[in-house]
Amino acid sequence: MTRSLTHEDLAAFQTRLCDVAEGLFARRGAENVSMRQIAAELGVSPMTPYRYFVGRDDILVAVRIRGFERFAALLEEAYAATPGNAAAKGAAAARAYVDFALDNANTYRLMFDLHQQDDASDGPLGRAVRRARATLSVYGDGLIRGGMAKAEARAMEGLIWSTLHGAVTLELAGTTPAGSARETLRLLGRLAAPVAPPT
Repeated sequence: MTRSLTHEDLAAFQTRLCDVAEGLFARRGAENVSMRQIAAELGVSPMTPYRYFVGRDDILVAVRIRGFERFAALLEEAYAATPGNAAAKGAAAARAYVDFALDNANTYRLMFDLHQQDDASDGPLGRAVRRARATLSVYGDGLIRGGMAKAEARAMEGLIWSTLHGAVTLELAGTTPAGSARETLRLLGRLAAPVAPPT
């Protein structure tokens, strides 16, 4: 007699499905992955994924939500756990950013290399995107509290974000050698120190 699946069983399979899909999306490009291919990779019938998701795009949304939420949680934790002023906290968040990107390359690419309609929505993906974006604003927030004009602080924040993103993207692509993103982070910290807010 086949036992009924528990909520935990269903959640575990859904997680495994998202893990498998994430790898396929990253290797082949999301537009080149079918529900049938996901099922084959999982070793289940072609219709099984449809019990959990309407289609491939819904799986991609779920994968990206997980990524943005994990990313935001790590940066929030780094910021909250670091003693000292806003500069020290911002540096800790920047290190967490680079660590996440290098340790979760597939997830990072799907988060930032793709754009879906729901990215700007009030739904779960839109909320996850906004939470992640808020964690990237801590440095600019600190500059503003330290007296810098808002427009200038946000421009500085954007410069730091784009520099980190560029550094990790180049390293993940193999264009720059291993360790180059962390070296960029180190140099960026030296350059940003003179404008860091005192509190």
